[in-house]
Amino acid sequence: MELNKYKLGECLELQRGYDLTSSQMQGGKIAVVGSNGIIGYHNSERGNSPCITVGRSGSVGKVHYYEQPTWAHNTALFIKDFKGNNPKYLYYLLKNLHLDNTFEKGSSVIPSLDRNLVHSLVVPFHKDINDQRKIVTVLSAIDRKIELNRQINDNLEAMAKQLYDYWFVQFDFPNEEGKPYKSSGGAMVWNENLKREIPQGWVVEKMGKCTNVLLGGTPDTNDNSLWGNGYNWLNSGEVAEFPILKSGKNITPKGLEKSATVLAPKGSVTLSITRHLRPSILCIDACINQSVVAILENDKISKEYIYPLLNRDIPRLMSLRTGAQQPHINKETVEAINVVLPPANIMGAYINKAESIYNAIFNNAKEVEELTKQRDELLPLLMNGQATVNYHLSASFLSSLILYRDQYKFYDMKETIIQTVLDGMRAVLTENQLDLLTDVTRKALSECEITPKATEEEQRNKENVELLGAFISSKKVEGCSDKTIHYYKSSIEKLIAAVKKNVCDIATNDIRCYLADQQEQRGLSKVTIDNLRRIYSSFFSWLEDEDYITKSPVRRIHKVRTDALVKEVLTDENIEVLRDSCHELRDIAMIDLLLSTGMRVGELVKINRDDIDFQERQCVVFGKGNKEREVYFNARTKIHLKKYLEQRTDTNPALFVSLHEPHTRLTISGVEVRLRQLGKRVNLNKVHPHKFRRTLATMAIDKGMPIEQVQKMLGHVKIDTTLHYAMVNQTNVKIAHRKFLN
Repeated sequence: MELNKYKLGECLELQRGYDLTSSQMQGGKIAVVGSNGIIGYHNSERGNSPCITVGRSGSVGKVHYYEQPTWAHNTALFIKDFKGNNPKYLYYLLKNLHLDNTFEKGSSVIPSLDRNLVHSLVVPFHKDINDQRKIVTVLSAIDRKIELNRQINDNLEAMAKQLYDYWFVQFDFPNEEGKPYKSSGGAMVWNENLKREIPQGWVVEKMGKCTNVLLGGTPDTNDNSLWGNGYNWLNSGEVAEFPILKSGKNITPKGLEKSATVLAPKGSVTLSITRHLRPSILCIDACINQSVVAILENDKISKEYIYPLLNRDIPRLMSLRTGAQQPHINKETVEAINVVLPPANIMGAYINKAESIYNAIFNNAKEVEELTKQRDELLPLLMNGQATVNYHLSASFLSSLILYRDQYKFYDMKETIIQTVLDGMRAVLTENQLDLLTDVTRKALSECEITPKATEEEQRNKENVELLGAFISSKKVEGCSDKTIHYYKSSIEKLIAAVKKNVCDIATNDIRCYLADQQEQRGLSKVTIDNLRRIYSSFFSWLEDEDYITKSPVRRIHKVRTDALVKEVLTDENIEVLRDSCHELRDIAMIDLLLSTGMRVGELVKINRDDIDFQERQCVVFGKGNKEREVYFNARTKIHLKKYLEQRTDTNPALFVSLHEPHTRLTISGVEVRLRQLGKRVNLNKVHPHKFRRTLATMAIDKGMPIEQVQKMLGHVKIDTTLHYAMVNQTNVKIAHRKFLN
């Protein structure tokens, strides 16, 4: 529908608000409203009710709507004369004009908005008051739902905080009899670290010992190949949102590989560590910049525990900031946070209660995000006449709201139904009868739950989520690690999202095309493609075993042939050069231990001082799946380890700790970064902890160690894995050929 255009001054009249200093405000019930909302309270009003304001100075162009009596402040313009139009319609009209971007805000130091310039704007305008009211009904329904969700989330956050405080601050969690533990005389013991009593049997550990704390980074902003489709990337401003549902920028797989950033999984707790410290929770997988840390949840400590813990600790952490220009804390400060840990059964009981609260918060926030997007897309369509709203009765009592050009889903269905009925009956009923009908309809619907009928797509998505959830649960029961579970889940979710079918209807060709597209568009390696194939094979085989499908579509997709690449190992010269580059005893000891034992970096960071048996030159490590095994080190390693431990002054039980206070346990990323730095010093590329493991395996094979013993030494379940690690020296092959075949 083509709308006639009018000067805005023909549709409404704006007036500058009235001056009122903070000292003149007398603290009554009348809100004083400025350019950016309520700035105080007074005992008299000056302005219309309802009051619609536009920021004149300060937050220029920002539009607000107030139902209650107000005092319009001189930092804002307010609508003095509605000129017979629906006030709420005028509010949406002004919102749609984006006045903050329309005008040059004057030449003064403080920008301001001239009402005469606003009046001169020519805009499409619905003259029919009924059309105005219909538009208002639609947009207001969305706004009410958004506001309701936000209010609900405020209450849910308060509940979550209260629950945490009750359990872990007051220590009044339910005891075995269901009574408050501390208040009922539960045993308490003094903790020297906290300088307070904690329940008997509870322990205090540092955050860095309980979980992994990751520090992010930023890819080179001048390299376009590092930015684009791939992974979400967050800066410190974005992590101030709670929860985190989206990112403003994305980086490519190359951007992740070529920078110090890290990929934090969904469910991680983030903390901005520069200026204002704010915690949040990731509802998406996302990379982070260098002003943000991500704290990973695990079986020991969950996001529902970490988030309120950080919230309570913010004042103390703020006091620890250093730096004049950019006050900040560092990763080590976060790792040094004291964590009060209860027994596993108590933590599990808490999570069972808290999880439902946080899930409700996340779902409400996602709904707000979707509703806001829908409203912002719908607003210009309705205001510019590109979409119209029709209400009518049907044989089934009423029809839904219909929008021409596109169809939208709305959530305040009761109000929509009521307004539809009223509009249909307006021609035959008086105003008093319409008021009575309104009251009767609202009463009749008050106890009813009304939701839109699920679309085919929504039903499909629901079924897919349920099946994937059941499969993931089966993998958890099988004992798969959190990392493996996350990889399975994210990989299958991406396939489902791309194919857009019910998982039971996915065919072989759908998967083949998806894998081919991934290889072409994202440049994935053959190894990665085959890993995805194996994941999909596992999922669809499970569906087959559970009788959801008759035959797995992956059966006809064969193993991807991968290039047999000889991976580099460290030469004797490389190792000596690396040792010579070390300025710290810790680094020498770490290199020697990795090289002489062949342990994984994940095993290295878990070792404590007490785990080392210098007499037998051995120690116990925990490998994949928490499997215990003994590893052995040489005399050189023994000497360097002893020297390193003798010069330490801290009390941290960890074998390897940071060089500077508070001397926290080294993390996997910390070891990787340090070795990479040492390699760069001497121009050695790709110095990684795993290269030491591969080097040891190769040396052992070359010197004649039986492959079964190498397998045992490395902690491999299958001997095939060991063979992949052992790169046979080509020189030895040449010598053997001359010896046996010439």
